[in-house]
Amino acid sequence: MFQITDFPEFSWSYSRHKMVTQCNRKYAYHYYVSHNGWLDSASAQSQSAYRLKKVSTLSMYAGQAVRQVITEAISDYTSTKLVPNERNLAEKVQQLLNNALRDSTDYGELWYHKPAQYKMLLEFYENGYISKKDLKDMQKRVHICVHHFLQSKSFCDIVSSPFLEVEPHQSFRSINVYDHKVYAPFHSLFKNPVTDEFTIVDWKISKQTKDDLFQLAIYALYVLAEYNISVDQIKVRNEYLLSGSARTYQLTLHEIEAVLQQVDTSIDYMKTFLEDSEVNQPLPLEHFPQTDTPASCHGCAFKELCQTG
Repeated sequence: MFQITDFPEFSWSYSRHKMVTQCNRKYAYHYYVSHNGWLDSASAQSQSAYRLKKVSTLSMYAGQAVRQVITEAISDYTSTKLVPNERNLAEKVQQLLNNALRDSTDYGELWYHKPAQYKMLLEFYENGYISKKDLKDMQKRVHICVHHFLQSKSFCDIVSSPFLEVEPHQSFRSINVYDHKVYAPFHSLFKNPVTDEFTIVDWKISKQTKDDLFQLAIYALYVLAEYNISVDQIKVRNEYLLSGSARTYQLTLHEIEAVLQQVDTSIDYMKTFLEDSEVNQPLPLEHFPQTDTPASCHGCAFKELCQTG
C-alpha cells in the first residue's frame, strides 16, 4: 500500500548516478525537493520541483515514444508472427509526439495542476512554441529510427529464429545490491532455449557514449540475479537506431566485479549528501552545489529554480 513519507526511499540507478555526477543541485531538486510535491499541502518549492521534474525535452520524449512503440511491436510480433509495417510504426510514434505537443499547447493549465497526467515539452514551456524546423527534424529522426529498428540485428534475430523467447517487458526491474535497491530498466530481453543464453538489448536514439557499456553491465547484474545464471550465458547489446549500427559485448566476471565496485562507490558518494542515511533525509539545499559547467544547464527544467532560489 502506498504511504506518504517525509523522505523518499533511497535507491540507485544509472540515471540517478549520471545526474548526481552532472549537477548536485539538479539531483537535489529531482530526487529530494520534489518529494511529496504532488500534495496540496506541500511547499511551493516542492510543488514547483515536482512539476518541473515532469517536463521533458522533445528529444527525450521522442526517445521514450520510439522505445514504447518498439516494445509494443516486438510483443505484437511474438503473438501474430506478422512483421509490422514501417509506416504504421512511425505513425504511432508521431501520434504520441502529437499528443505531447497538444498537451503542452492546449492543456498547460491542467498540466500545471496535474503534471503527472499531462505532458509538457521543455521547448514549449520555455519559449511558448516549438519551431517547425525542430518538429520536422524530429519527424525525420523518428522515421530513421523505425526503419533501422526493422533492419536491426535484434529484430531480425527474432524473425529468423522462431524458437527465440522474448521475455515479458517490465518497467521497474530492480535487484538488491549491497542492501540497496538498484534499478535496471532495460528495454528487451531474449532467451535462446537451445543454448540457454540471454541477450539484453537497449534501444538508443542517441549517439554512442563512453558509459554505454557500464549501463549494459548494470542490466546484466539483474539478469544474473533474476535467472541465476553465469556471466558467460549473457550477451549485452546496444542498438543505435539513428546510425543503424549495433554493438554486442560478452562481459567477463572481472567486468561484473568492477561494475559492482563502481555502484558501491556511487552509492557512497550519494550518501555524502544525506543528513540521516537511515531515513534518506538530505542535507539542506545549500549543500548541493550547482554545476560549474554552464553548458550542462541547457535542457534542464530546474534552472528556473536555480535562478529564483
